[in-house]
Amino acid sequence: MDAISVIASARKNGNCKQIVDKITEGIIENGGKNTIYFIEDLNIKGCQGCRRCKDLSNPTKCVINDDFLMIMDKVEKSDAFIFAAPNYFGEINAQGHLFMDRFYSMTKTTPNQLNGKIKAVIIHTYGAKNGFYDDYINKRARLFNSIGLDVVEVLSVGNNEPSKSGDNKILKKAKETGLNL
Repeated sequence: MDAISVIASARKNGNCKQIVDKITEGIIENGGKNTIYFIEDLNIKGCQGCRRCKDLSNPTKCVINDDFLMIMDKVEKSDAFIFAAPNYFGEINAQGHLFMDRFYSMTKTTPNQLNGKIKAVIIHTYGAKNGFYDDYINKRARLFNSIGLDVVEVLSVGNNEPSKSGDNKILKKAKETGLNL
């Protein structure tokens, strides 16, 4: 199992990272590995709407040569993709938006859609009570399906967990997720 994780949180040891670390424990326990990237450390630009990715007569990946392409090339060669982002004011944070904005170049109307065999785990953390943003989070998770990922788990984690109390249920579920990838 070769997994790639992208964390949209600017907090390097925040809730998203704690959950990804537990998933990683499960992956490693099964003999796999997980490479973790923080969007804050990457050079990623927003979609320019040039539509070159939609030109089926001259197929090309996104023409913006930045770290998004590097990450997605690695995802394309992996078994699993883990994406973790905090939810601020009812929306995914700016870093997460920036990354997902580039999914435009990978939809079914492009030659760049993934093959549907790569498993995806989507994690959203937030301060509201658990479940408060589930409709929004599940809608966002469908975008990962639209680029050809197989979303196998969506973790909606509220109440500022696990940092607030070190909630073992959440961390146990995260480790189980890693074991089951």
